[in-house]
Amino acid sequence: MSSAAFNKPVSDRDSNSWERFVPVYGFRVLNPFFVGLCVLIAIAFILTGYRELAGLGPVSGMNDAFGWGIWKTFNVMVLTALGSGAFAVGIAAWVFRRHRLHSLMRVALLTSFLAYACGLLLLGIDAGRPWNFYWIVFPWKWNMHSPLAEVAICMSIYAMIPLALENIPPILERLWYFDSRLRPRVEKLEKTLYSAFPWIIAAAYLLPGMHQSSLGALMLLAGERVHPLWQTPFLPLLYLGAACFMSFGCVAGTTMLCCLIWKRPMDMEVLDDAATITWWLIAGWLALRLVDITVRGAILTAFHFDRFALVFWMEVFLTAYGGWLLYRSVKEHEPRFMFLGYILSSLGGMIYRFSPTTLAFRPNPEALYFPKTIEILVSLGFISLGIAGFLFAVKRLAILPAPTHTWHDMASYFRFRRPYIRWTGYFQFGHLGENESSEPKNN
Repeated sequence: MSSAAFNKPVSDRDSNSWERFVPVYGFRVLNPFFVGLCVLIAIAFILTGYRELAGLGPVSGMNDAFGWGIWKTFNVMVLTALGSGAFAVGIAAWVFRRHRLHSLMRVALLTSFLAYACGLLLLGIDAGRPWNFYWIVFPWKWNMHSPLAEVAICMSIYAMIPLALENIPPILERLWYFDSRLRPRVEKLEKTLYSAFPWIIAAAYLLPGMHQSSLGALMLLAGERVHPLWQTPFLPLLYLGAACFMSFGCVAGTTMLCCLIWKRPMDMEVLDDAATITWWLIAGWLALRLVDITVRGAILTAFHFDRFALVFWMEVFLTAYGGWLLYRSVKEHEPRFMFLGYILSSLGGMIYRFSPTTLAFRPNPEALYFPKTIEILVSLGFISLGIAGFLFAVKRLAILPAPTHTWHDMASYFRFRRPYIRWTGYFQFGHLGENESSEPKNN
């Protein structure tokens, strides 16, 4: 099974060019940080059981005025925006033919799947009564009058079908390399999967586009309860735009962080391409946001001395400054500015996505919502579940991009650092895709 080609002539590649996907090797999955994540996950599962027994009242700060807690507004509204990389990066790579971005696609697909899966799990915990979930397979029983129905349907289908299927190739690749006896069946399954990919990819672009904009449209129903700085007929478009630049930040920023932690080369041509698209997205999004506020006459409320103005300017400053750092990083080829730009712009986008439902939501003057400790712990536990899943996957599957020499370094590492593999017969089935001999090879 061949790895993905990144459409770059071999002769033009330098030693840092990302040419194939390579697992993280030489680092144990189980380390103190991973154990800490597992502890948070265990606490979240225990508290989830308590929530199912006790109901929402004792475990959350929600009330009649604030019917949405952080499980919906943060883990679904915000984190699925960060997890829209498969949508945004995929469109840039396939539709707009930015071929260099293919090297980021597996990170985009994995982060999207984990973000959506964890978001859906928390949505189910918030809604409660998981034993009624089987009704989802009976469309004629759906409540089509619910504004959340379209969001819930699109999110569920997107996570369980297109995203899940698009993450299968790295698993097949591992099976193909690990056991030569499985190769005929893996190749047959791969061929079947690829024949369905045109339909899968079409659904993968349609469904997130629908539900990300619908999340914004949902808040139109709140009317004047959302502050004028955020309440606008352009909410669906602004929500979708924020998801696009935030997801680029998540995918490229995560890849850069992995390169820093595990000391892998960065392909600045790919990262410059991603940063250029991101700052253009941010510039367009900010322009639409500010023009809309000005035309609607809401701009004067941004200069009131209240918390809404403070939240607004924090959002604008972080997003704009992050975008400017990305622009500067492309001009100066400086990874530090780029990484900081992704962090700041994503924080600005997170504030924007969190505002209409919580920070700028005004059901009545006395209404107040602050999450209880159990809500925060459950939310952190499911975020930890996504991070733990990512760490496990990148150390077991070929997800992260790397130069070809990193692949050969990995093969040498396993050949010379772990000779016991030969004693178990592990190599005789073609581990790492090579015809291993009984004697170690010279590097």
